[in-house]
This record gives sequence, C-alpha cells and structure tokens, in this order.
Amino acid sequence: MTCLRLSIEPIPEGSRLASLANLLPAPHWDHIRRSVYQRAGYRCRICGRENRLYCHEVWQYNEETSCQWLRGFAALCRDCHDVKHILFNRDIARHKELMRHFIAVNRLTPQEADEYMRAACQRQHTLNQKGWTINYGDYNCCMPVLASKQQRRDYAGFLRPSRQSHPQPRPSAAPIALTNDRLNQAHF
Repeated sequence: MTCLRLSIEPIPEGSRLASLANLLPAPHWDHIRRSVYQRAGYRCRICGRENRLYCHEVWQYNEETSCQWLRGFAALCRDCHDVKHILFNRDIARHKELMRHFIAVNRLTPQEADEYMRAACQRQHTLNQKGWTINYGDYNCCMPVLASKQQRRDYAGFLRPSRQSHPQPRPSAAPIALTNDRLNQAHF
C-alpha cells in the first residue's frame, strides 16, 4: 500500500504509558504542546481541521536494536489522533467513526482499510514481542525521576500530583535511555 496521509501507529504495550505527556510535569508538557500547536498554525497537520488539537508524539522503532526513540511531535485533531491510536480503542461506535475518517482522509476503499488494519494489528503483535529501550532524544534531560508503574497509570489517568509532590526535572543534560523493565521497577 502506498504512503498514507493518516496512518495507524502501533505502540508496544509496555511503552504506552511512557510518553512525555504522561511523565513530564504539566507545565513542561503544556509548553511543548503549545509550541507544537503554534508551529502548526493551530491546524491539524494531517486533515487541516482547526478544532481542538492534540500533541501527538512521533516515535521511531528499530527492531534490530529494540530501541524506540522520540522523533518529534505533530499537532493533530481529535479524530486523526484517535486514528493513530485506534488499536487501543474499545468503543465499537467510536471505532467505526474513526475508520470512516481514516478512509476519507486516505481515500481508501473499505477493503483497503481493513487490509491496512490487519497489517497494523500484526505490527502491534510483533512490537509486543520485544522489550524496548526508550530514548526521549532531546527531551532526555527533562525527564523526571523514573515513575513506578502505578504512578505512570495515575499520570495517564490525568491524576497529576500537586506541584510540591511532583518530581523535579533532571538537571543533567546527559541522555538517558529507559528500558520497559526499568520503567516498571523504578520508584520516586
């Protein structure tokens, strides 16, 4: 299949909660996402909509080294962002709505979309078979102290702790690479 404007992005199960949005203190993440929206002209990078935007983290995976690294960010509308993460969607009605958006943006037939979805599910399965080392690229120096698995779940649920109890960013500019095991075992 040719390169699509809107793609589905499989994410290793162990890496789902390791996004900067979940790990950085809210003021730091807000600064990043607002600058991404501004650079995009407050429009979705894929479909051009001007409605509410989401800051999507763009990750690259090297299956030979089992390393994933943050390559950048993209301003996306809700539908395009949700299509990127459709493999984690459990709402059947929303899934159908997202598939319609995926088909319209890419000008696909339903059969082509189903074929692409099957390939994305297979890729998801392949990614889940490995333990990934996570590298945040230019943002390694901003990472807070490693969070425990439960703390990352709390972050993902937008249950951010107060400013006084939130870990401070690392002062060192030295890059860190986090493995899924270290993320799951780490504590504040």
